[in-house]
Amino acid sequence: MNILVDVDGPRSATSRQSAMGPSPLPQRTTATAVAARDFAWPDFDRWQAFFTACDTFPARWDGLHIAPLPHTPEAETYRQRKLVLFSEWLDMLAHRSIVLAHYARQGIQARVVRQHAGPPCPACDPFTAREVGRRLDATPPFHPGCRCVLLAVHAAPTRRRSRPYQRPRSRTG
Repeated sequence: MNILVDVDGPRSATSRQSAMGPSPLPQRTTATAVAARDFAWPDFDRWQAFFTACDTFPARWDGLHIAPLPHTPEAETYRQRKLVLFSEWLDMLAHRSIVLAHYARQGIQARVVRQHAGPPCPACDPFTAREVGRRLDATPPFHPGCRCVLLAVHAAPTRRRSRPYQRPRSRTG
């Protein structure tokens, strides 16, 4: 069974080629083809360059900092880790879309929250605790290996106005 996957991830109207978000044109391929060879993943390449320039990588990028020489055991391990990261990233993007749509239907605002207190992430830290809008393109560009999630922002309960208590009038007098 071949499953079509969008190698570049979902798009938004605000995506730019120079932005850290996904590239504007999707490249379709099958999951079996992706598993059979090292695959092109432009978003991975852009994020790898970004983290290399910052000299900081997220925890899920262990072993993915530098591509090894092809046709070596290290290259196979690298390819497998990259494939796992790709799969997790697609799952995270789909889940994020579903969560944001759910909150929007309920009229609930969402906030970006980091799941752990690990080393700082140059991509995520500016967005931590930031409220996001109801549209998906208003969310930050979550990177592969990102451990940030969207959580509901619960508003403080509002106090109801108390109604003056009216005693029933007696009919006798």
